[in-house]
Amino acid sequence: MNRYIFYIVTVISLICFSSCQRDDDEPVKALKPISRLYVSTSNYQANTTSPALYNVFVVSPADSNSFEIDPLSRHTSSALGGSAIHFSPYAQSIFQSSMNAPAYRDTSIYVMPVSDKGVISNGNVIGNRRFNNVKGLWYYVHNTPGNTTNITNNYLLMTNLGVDTVSLFIIDQPRNKRGFTRPRYELMLDYRPWSIQMDVDDLLLSRTEDNGGIVVYKNLPAALGRDTVLNIEPTYEFTVTGANNIRGLSYSRDRDVLALTDYSGDAVGSGRILIFENFSQYTGSTTITPTRIITGTNTLLHQPIDVALDTREGEDDALFIYVADAGAQTRSILRFKLSDNGNVEPDQVLEILNNRQTPQSISLDSRGVNR
Repeated sequence: MNRYIFYIVTVISLICFSSCQRDDDEPVKALKPISRLYVSTSNYQANTTSPALYNVFVVSPADSNSFEIDPLSRHTSSALGGSAIHFSPYAQSIFQSSMNAPAYRDTSIYVMPVSDKGVISNGNVIGNRRFNNVKGLWYYVHNTPGNTTNITNNYLLMTNLGVDTVSLFIIDQPRNKRGFTRPRYELMLDYRPWSIQMDVDDLLLSRTEDNGGIVVYKNLPAALGRDTVLNIEPTYEFTVTGANNIRGLSYSRDRDVLALTDYSGDAVGSGRILIFENFSQYTGSTTITPTRIITGTNTLLHQPIDVALDTREGEDDALFIYVADAGAQTRSILRFKLSDNGNVEPDQVLEILNNRQTPQSISLDSRGVNR
């Protein structure tokens, strides 16, 4: 009897401990440099009698000369076709949205814990029928100035291209949520966003339309009060003349470099990586011109829809730009050097299962010195 009581007390203690954990864990300190690229693919096997398809792949180390998928880290999430993906070392988790194709209705966000060794496991599922076309995800940790409790505010931000409304949804304490979840905040937008990134407390969104660009909201936490519906206007709007289908956005504060992906037409070479150096010089709404553009038939760029900058300590020719290209003639992960310009060949090309899987989004975990 005493043994059973011990077991019951132990189980209750574990449950209480897990439910009381703070949602503000610091990233696990790596014993050696980390360079992992997480890839979300959209292919889905509807036939339940056939093996489920992997929809999360990991390239590790992403900065190596081999540039290969880690066969032990391929993972099948419950998403009915993977769309946006975001890894946060603070959450120690991957967040993934679904393609939500007409044949496979899926309006959920999938939370997948990642161990310090890079092992992925399925976790909570956050659902809402309004999460029907999520294109960008970002996990944001905000510590209120003067806070001495070590308890922080944690949010999952997502851009959603709804049929009736286009919105930025914000979920608070996302790792504690499961099942049907109402956004804590919503910002309705009059433009079509895609990728999303927080730069300290500033929100950056890519705007995808003719002559699209970047929309910046300075000091987002100042707008997060009691009201659910946010009534804020962009601080800056940067237009890129001649842009057609801006999708991916990645900004490095350390290098002060921003990259966007854009494409037009239906041929290899029609895709572009737009690179803006000294991005912080722009402090008012204006038209901005790329410092460099990677484009041309040698690049293999067809329909680049996501980008990630690796700007750790090192020389530019040893650092990289990663691109997910969903074009039918490419369907690959392309790696370029940070210093590249013009019609250059990729430094590395990775086909996902011999071009049978289509990449939709990437997220880079890059910590420590390069190589």
